[in-house]
Amino acid sequence: MRTVKKWEPLGEIDALRTQVDRMFDQLFGRFGRTWPTFGLKGLFLPPTEVYETETDVVVKVELPGLDPKDVTVEISEDCVQISGEQKLSKDIQEDSYFQSERHYGTFERQIPLPNLIKDQEAKATFKHGMLTIQAPLAQVVRKPKVHKVSILTE
Repeated sequence: MRTVKKWEPLGEIDALRTQVDRMFDQLFGRFGRTWPTFGLKGLFLPPTEVYETETDVVVKVELPGLDPKDVTVEISEDCVQISGEQKLSKDIQEDSYFQSERHYGTFERQIPLPNLIKDQEAKATFKHGMLTIQAPLAQVVRKPKVHKVSILTE
């Protein structure tokens, strides 16, 4: 008699992740999860939020532990480009680490904006590891009012 085993897709995904982690550890050593760039400008993509207020477009980027001097922001009327570098501490020798899950090296992130902005009036602030870029909309976009439509049945 066969036993029916319940399929657990999350368990299978976790097992696959573990196998991939093990493969990278074997290929690239202890620091394998810093992901080699293979000529690309870093594979680390800091998490972002982009939203609009009535007058501005706001972009927030999480950059914990980075020095603002190591971050560059370039902006055009329809896009923000953020690049920087997370540096390995010079106080600790690489072979002293037992575990490291942080990304070190360069990164670059290009973020398209939902509407055109006045790029010359953009402002950027960096506080508690959060980069906030705020730029006024080039033209205030009036969003159409939404109304509910009743559905008739036959």
